[in-house]
Parts: sequence; C-alpha cells; structure tokens
Amino acid sequence: MARTALNAETQNSETTRTPTFTAATADGHMAANDGLTYLRVKNTDASAKTVTVLIAKTLAGVAATNGGRQHTVPANTGDVTIGPFPSEYTQPSDGRVWWNYSATTGVTVAVLKVERGK
Repeated sequence: MARTALNAETQNSETTRTPTFTAATADGHMAANDGLTYLRVKNTDASAKTVTVLIAKTLAGVAATNGGRQHTVPANTGDVTIGPFPSEYTQPSDGRVWWNYSATTGVTVAVLKVERGK
C-alpha cells in the first residue's frame, strides 16, 4: 500500500470544531503543508505509540537522514497535538508533510489547519 493523503480541516476563532479522526495506517499518512498544518493524534491502546514526522532537511540539529522527529502518544487516553510544521518538514517531491506510526492499534489522527485572518 502507499502512504494515504489526508485533507486538513480548517480551524479559526469563529468556529467550534470537533475534528474528524481517521484510523492510522501501517504505511503512514501525508497532508499538504503550508506552515499552519498540525496533527492531533489519539491512542486508546494499552501501549504508548510513537509518531515520526519526517523531515526533508536538517532541522534544529536533526538531520533528514535520521528519519525525523519522534513524538510519543501515551497509552489508553493519549491525545497529543503535533505541529504546526515549518518548511523543513515539507517533502520536496509533493509539498506535503509525511508521518509514520510505530504501530496503529488504537491510533486515530486528525489533520487541522489554522485559518489566517479569522
């Protein structure tokens, strides 16, 4: 399978949003990145999970060849926000941010985007 693209839901000060969560996939996900995109990841499984957001070039001392930034999502009631992502996270091949999961059981993700000017 290929990495699955997700569309970002817009968030601004004028709306209340209940994000739409999608089940994590073994091949990871990707979403358009404009510097205002971020992830909300939940984990209901008894084991903590790791989300690795890939970087396209060196960022704050982490080289792209190291794979990316790792974020831990706690077990059982884990609910974390990751991002927004500067341009170093944008993959040059498609202009998107890519991320992977250490395991997918109990993991869901929502992609959100801050709307400027609202």
